[in-house]
Amino acid sequence: MTSYMVALGKQLNKIEKHVFGTRGRGLDGPVHNIQPGDYVYVKSLAEKTLEPQWEGPFQVLLTTFTAVKTKEYSAWIHHTRVKKAPYHKPEWKSTSTGPLKLRIRRQ
Repeated sequence: MTSYMVALGKQLNKIEKHVFGTRGRGLDGPVHNIQPGDYVYVKSLAEKTLEPQWEGPFQVLLTTFTAVKTKEYSAWIHHTRVKKAPYHKPEWKSTSTGPLKLRIRRQ
């Protein structure tokens, strides 16, 4: 019985090399373009009628290859449930016209 188990172990080791050669490797990099510091919207899991399905924007603290972490959520969020919040330049410009005056203009 012992010799049978040893022979079986050797055969499994040979097969294992072939199997690992054909298996796909893990991820080499992130599958999303979200970086720490970006703002994202998170899709709500509970679909309620006539209510927004996206919550946020929330700032991303950490990322992995497939998930993001925000301060507002205790769990990691899969990248398919988030979308990047659009970056908007400020549309208004303020200039001081006196000690107590401020002029606000559209750009």
